Amino acid sequence: MKRLFLFAAIALFGMSACQKAESLDPASGDVQITVNASFPAQMLETRVAGDGTTVDRCIMQIYLDGELYGEHQYAQVQGLKATFSARLIAGKTYNLVFWADKAGTDIKSDLHYNTADFAHVAFIGDYAGNDESRDAFFGSAQVVADQSKAVDVTLRRPFGQLNVKTLDLAEVKAAAPALEPKMVKVAFKNVPTEIDLTTGELAATTQAVAYVDAVALAGTNGELTVDYVFAPKAEGEQYLADFTMSFLDANKAQVAADYEFTNIPVQRNYRTNVSGNLLTKKADINVTVVPDFDGEIDFDADAVEVSTSEGLADVISAGGAARLAGDITLTAAESLIDIEEGKEVTIDLDGHKLAFEAGTAIDATKSTLSIVNGTIEANNMEKPTHAIFNAGENGTVTLDGVTLNTNGSGIGPGTGVDNSTVIVRNSTLNCGAYALSTNASSAGDNVVMIVENSTLKANTAVCVNVPCSLTIDGCTIEGDTQGMMLRGGTAYVSNTTITLTTDGEYNSEEEAESFANYFNSSNWGSGNMVNVAALTLGNKGGNAYQYPTVIDLKNTKLTVTGEYASLFPALYAWANQGEGLGVTLTYDDQCVFNGAETYGSSNIVVNGIAQ
Repeated sequence: MKRLFLFAAIALFGMSACQKAESLDPASGDVQITVNASFPAQMLETRVAGDGTTVDRCIMQIYLDGELYGEHQYAQVQGLKATFSARLIAGKTYNLVFWADKAGTDIKSDLHYNTADFAHVAFIGDYAGNDESRDAFFGSAQVVADQSKAVDVTLRRPFGQLNVKTLDLAEVKAAAPALEPKMVKVAFKNVPTEIDLTTGELAATTQAVAYVDAVALAGTNGELTVDYVFAPKAEGEQYLADFTMSFLDANKAQVAADYEFTNIPVQRNYRTNVSGNLLTKKADINVTVVPDFDGEIDFDADAVEVSTSEGLADVISAGGAARLAGDITLTAAESLIDIEEGKEVTIDLDGHKLAFEAGTAIDATKSTLSIVNGTIEANNMEKPTHAIFNAGENGTVTLDGVTLNTNGSGIGPGTGVDNSTVIVRNSTLNCGAYALSTNASSAGDNVVMIVENSTLKANTAVCVNVPCSLTIDGCTIEGDTQGMMLRGGTAYVSNTTITLTTDGEYNSEEEAESFANYFNSSNWGSGNMVNVAALTLGNKGGNAYQYPTVIDLKNTKLTVTGEYASLFPALYAWANQGEGLGVTLTYDDQCVFNGAETYGSSNIVVNGIAQ
């Protein structure tokens, strides 16, 4: 039986797509496969340690039934991309495995990593830090050779980038220039030095690794070292590194006592920034882990360790940083916990679970709330539409590295508030009615929502009823009523899949058809009482929701799955008829619509053409 807060209708106009399928050879004999390997696009916009520009070659190895199929193939990396071509036997399934790094004397010679056996890629010779040429990337793809085709693969780092900075360098230079370090040496107690590219797993053994010789400082503003450390495969798992740093002058004489670092978290494809007064006060070490070099997960050494609901509630209401010592169930005298005005609150779940009692929610008004690195459970919410986290007036709420499971709704801006910001990064939200949502009635100014590298699942995973600025990148969006609904505002969606699933939602085809045809002769209702589709745009009828709807899709897939998929469209749009209140949709040639595109009214413009 379908669990809905709406009903829906649509007249199917047939199947169409924003990317047309190529006419390809049938699978017979062998087929031609073109592989495009690339690194994350945002790296092109950076010019800092880890921008990937030292990588100049990519290697592809093909496997068939777990065995090598041919030799290494090599390609030059240009603009953070490499292209391969291979002929494969039709009807077979192949695994393509990739490694990209800086080459030695020629494209086939190794510089820092032994790549002869992709099951045992390891350091060559002595390790040294502050060397960007040690940056590298890997990835894999499974390909069924059913027809000639192109395959796109995005490579990621097997490392965490570990950066150490001292905050008192200027102080030392001014007070005692002779004690200013010019070089450093680092000795890691034990770090992984080998990876199996075919599985992504690290070798079980670790080694003590040290800079054989001192290296110059990484920068002039206190940046000391940049290291690339192999990190675990499991999502969210961290390697805790222990190492000793020595501070030397230009003649390699020691100018300050060694510093011992312990339990510094290193996470795959994340940047860990370690900072403190390392030359003088030898305390107050701050650690920040940054995923994909965009966004932050903070590890504050000064955070208050809490083990009770009361202790956590005190930090939330008064401001400050808290780190969970274990699993906690948050209870409160009032169901809505308000953060004190002007305060910043950071909650590091530290891998633990934070549970909410029935009805409890947190509001950040004229304040900031960040929750990172763990699991949140709120499965006793009294109403499925009530959000756990609310960004109020001049408030910001951020979830980063969080898994949220709730029978209610996840996160959104408050009702009618101005200057509200919601950020979801590197997280998974499994929710009841909505994962990310606005209110259904009152619009505010400057409402911003950002979702990156996350999975959102709910009845309507993204439900936007009022104007806002919404940015979604690198996400999986899935709903059984709508994947995403945009009734007003401006949305930019890239590198994302938006899915409507019909499996298990209807008792019969007749019931599914009734939902598919519900709005044929009626206006939309409130909330998500609109047409069922992977993506629903605009507004149909009534005096409410009189907003323009603008959306730009790039490399985004809209799809409908399940037994009754053919009854529902990938995209449904109906526009307000007032001047300046229509629907404007643009999409690039990398978009794919697996299902009908239905434009039910006038005042809709698609890629510059009125429908």
